[in-house]
Amino acid sequence: MRLIESIAPIYILLMLVEVFYTRFKKKDYYFYEDSLADLSLGVLSRIFDGVILLALVFVYNALYHFSWGSEFFSKGFFSPNSPAHWIVLFVLLDFLFYWAHRYSHEIKVLWASHVVHHSSEEFNLSVALRQSFVRNIGIGLFYLPLALLGFPVESYLIIDALNRTYQFWVHTRTIGKLPAWFEFVFVTPSHHRVHHAMNPEYIDRNYGGVFIFWDRIFGTFCEEIKEPRYGLVSQLRTYDPVTAELHVFRNLFSDLMLTKNKWQGLISFLAYPSVRPDDLQPPMDRGVKDPKVWLSHHRGEIAYKALEPQFRRKSGNVLYRSFLLISFLVPTTFTLYFLKRMHLFSLGEISSVFVLLVFSFVSLGRLLEGNKDWLPYEIPKFISWLVLLVYFFL
Repeated sequence: MRLIESIAPIYILLMLVEVFYTRFKKKDYYFYEDSLADLSLGVLSRIFDGVILLALVFVYNALYHFSWGSEFFSKGFFSPNSPAHWIVLFVLLDFLFYWAHRYSHEIKVLWASHVVHHSSEEFNLSVALRQSFVRNIGIGLFYLPLALLGFPVESYLIIDALNRTYQFWVHTRTIGKLPAWFEFVFVTPSHHRVHHAMNPEYIDRNYGGVFIFWDRIFGTFCEEIKEPRYGLVSQLRTYDPVTAELHVFRNLFSDLMLTKNKWQGLISFLAYPSVRPDDLQPPMDRGVKDPKVWLSHHRGEIAYKALEPQFRRKSGNVLYRSFLLISFLVPTTFTLYFLKRMHLFSLGEISSVFVLLVFSFVSLGRLLEGNKDWLPYEIPKFISWLVLLVYFFL
């Protein structure tokens, strides 16, 4: 995870290069409010990643010490001193990522987290940073077999960071198709554009992280034929990061409360995202659990939605939008500073800062929507930041 933090400035630099390049080419691939929402979600995910990762590392280490493979691999051909150790782990982790990613689209409770990454109607490098604050739970659980195979946690964390780093660059529309041999083996921007599309022919395709041959083997590969329409089948139409984080979770629990068939409400948590209790479904979808059948019912409707213009709404004038940037940079700077020094502070100090950071991004979400709630949100926020500065630095 330190690798991700260390190369974060490179991510930002590449984003800026893409912004200037697309402006020079007169390509309208970025929208200011949407990109700020992407980056806010990225920072929010980093705030919670540390705590979640500590829990995952604890479980991983426990499994590693009980595994049959730890002693065998540490003394054998796949010890960390061997190149084979890193090559095999890199391939295995990407294989597990394929299945974690695929099930994140096929199981609603996992989709409730992963949907955050797909909820932008844009597709650019800032979307790569648009992640859920509980992403590590869903993905990390799929990586635990690596501990049982005897790969130490340090090796897992390094390869996981490399895997995520590779996935950053494929979130772009500025790179066309690459040489055929590369497209056959590796995930490319063309493949990943398909994955982020809501066109009926592109839904649930191209799950690979680094290697696209997993999709070819397991029947989920799709070639990019036409320009995709990005986003969700039911578009979010808001820049509020909190809504992006929670809207599917909210729908899940709402269905559970509203349905008369509580068992179906509970089962739907583990079903395909389109599945709801029968008494809350349209008649033609009642009892439908096969996503291909559901898609056949709604193909025309989804194809029509794919023709709709992108949701783009400015939150205010140039001065106001500049204020949005300040409202993003202040908590982001403190997040990066605090995450690197968290071990120096007490639990009370850490909790106070985390609450303020989350509140700051909640406030930013309202500002992105044009809700200028100065008294209940903005004034308390800036007073709290001032108190924090005095407490920690004076």
